[in-house]
Amino acid sequence: MTQTIRLQDIYSADLYTRSRASELRASISPEADQVTLDFEGIGFMSRSFADELCNIMDDQKAVRFQFVNRTADIEAMMQKVADGRSRERKRGVGNAKMYEFTDMEKLSEFLLAM
Repeated sequence: MTQTIRLQDIYSADLYTRSRASELRASISPEADQVTLDFEGIGFMSRSFADELCNIMDDQKAVRFQFVNRTADIEAMMQKVADGRSRERKRGVGNAKMYEFTDMEKLSEFLLAM
């Protein structure tokens, strides 16, 4: 079954926040094997929304996604997110000290002493 979802019917002209993107999951029919996301009328998409959209597509392995009516800005954001997801994430800890606590009481004592 092919399903078309007009994003402007769910959202306004702006797509923002990861939690708003996760609302899209409920709109995808369990019977759908292809979903067309129609971006007509959408002028902005945040990086967090785009990243969560990628998570949704990753989770829906049996579904083929197609995009229509994307602006150049939205295409660029999707590409930026896809590029970032393809690279290994490196998080530096610098000179951060690590503390280990055996129970909540020890943690509380530590925090109160600061």
